[in-house]
Amino acid sequence: MNKIDNLSQEKNKYTDLNHKDFSLANVFERITDGFVAFDNQWNYIYLNKKAVEIICFNCSLEDVIGKNIWEAFPEKKEHPFYQSFFKSMAEQRTLTEESYCHPVGAWLHATLYPSPEGLSVYLQDITVKKQVELELEESRERYRQIVETAQEGIWLIDENNKTVFVNQKMCDILEYSMDEMMGKENNHFLDDEGQKLSAISIDRRKKGVSENLDKQFITKSGKVIWTSMSANPIFSKQGAYKGALAMISDITDKIKLQQQLMKAQINKQKEIVKAVIIAQERERNHLGQEMHDNINQLLLATKIYLSAAGKKNVQLKKLIEYPLELIDTSMEEIRFLCRKMVTPIKNIDLKELIQRLVTDFRQNTKIKIAFSYSITNESIPDDLKLNIYRIIQEQTNNILKYAEAKNVTIAVHEKDNMINILVEDNGRGFNVSRKRTGIGITNMINRIESYNGRIEIKSSKGKGCKIFISIPV
Repeated sequence: MNKIDNLSQEKNKYTDLNHKDFSLANVFERITDGFVAFDNQWNYIYLNKKAVEIICFNCSLEDVIGKNIWEAFPEKKEHPFYQSFFKSMAEQRTLTEESYCHPVGAWLHATLYPSPEGLSVYLQDITVKKQVELELEESRERYRQIVETAQEGIWLIDENNKTVFVNQKMCDILEYSMDEMMGKENNHFLDDEGQKLSAISIDRRKKGVSENLDKQFITKSGKVIWTSMSANPIFSKQGAYKGALAMISDITDKIKLQQQLMKAQINKQKEIVKAVIIAQERERNHLGQEMHDNINQLLLATKIYLSAAGKKNVQLKKLIEYPLELIDTSMEEIRFLCRKMVTPIKNIDLKELIQRLVTDFRQNTKIKIAFSYSITNESIPDDLKLNIYRIIQEQTNNILKYAEAKNVTIAVHEKDNMINILVEDNGRGFNVSRKRTGIGITNMINRIESYNGRIEIKSSKGKGCKIFISIPV
């Protein structure tokens, strides 16, 4: 029998199939998916219209029916999709296959039903569905690449503050792996103070507040880092709080640089203050010397001339007795002021300076003063010694002017490379929190801060005043 006779016979089989089971053929023709039947020799014995549309692009049903699939379309034999045909028949097992079919040029989902008489194939064209899935996958891949290559850490927590997503950058910032971070509360990465502030922030998130803030975290190695965080709440369609999304950047280096710049600026200001204080001391010394050397000399000359004139005129002598007393008083006051104003700028003996201040205090007031001193460090710079003296001098002047004290204690001691100064009185005291209009305390604070020192003032009405100063050597 030749091929023409075989083809005619196969077509008759197809015609007989339709006639014998017309209702079944109608069912196959009405379905929207393709249906193909092969005999056990791989000859097409049935195709519904949809199958013809899917499989036959440039041919009709009559061109296919009765033909052997591998002879008519030998290129299909190499495709994995069609290789499953052999597997299903060999194992006599129902199989499903989903892949892109190059010979057909479409994505197909096939369900294969084998029997000893042949193979039935149920075909679905899923090209549109697959294109949507691929586009969605591409979109997800783009999103994943954006998230993973972002220069900011991305951190998502749920409504219970537990981590549900982090990108690699976030893991790098905190030095944890993704597995280590997943499921952990955000508080796990904060210190006690940070946890308190975080609770307040989460309350704002639940109220729908988005904000940018600087926040500290503790890394896996225990390092404290500064971050810039943009935090945004997430709500369900029903308005329920579902968590928060944060975009985080490590700004530790930036903060350190700012702190260094600020420290440098503060140090510069301190140096300026020191320079001003030194200039003031020089000017003070200059004024003291001028008063002592010039004004006192002028007063002395005036006294000599007046005294000489009084010797010649008895009446004039009586008239100038009181002016001469005023001149003596003025000269003594100038000497006293000069002793306070003029101090050595180099090779300063701090103990001697303070002792001289204490002596003048005892001689000119009725206040009892106790003084103790123990500094062994000879390397203290002269400008620091001079400032310590001026600080004590400033406070003793305040005591003399305002305190109405009966007892004063001055103590200067050195311990652990710190100079500790105590000036205490039992006077009327004052309200420390009240704003002061004078510049005495302000000058003291400026002097102390210029040497990185600290000052503590304790006072209340009727209970005197206690000033403790600590300055690093």
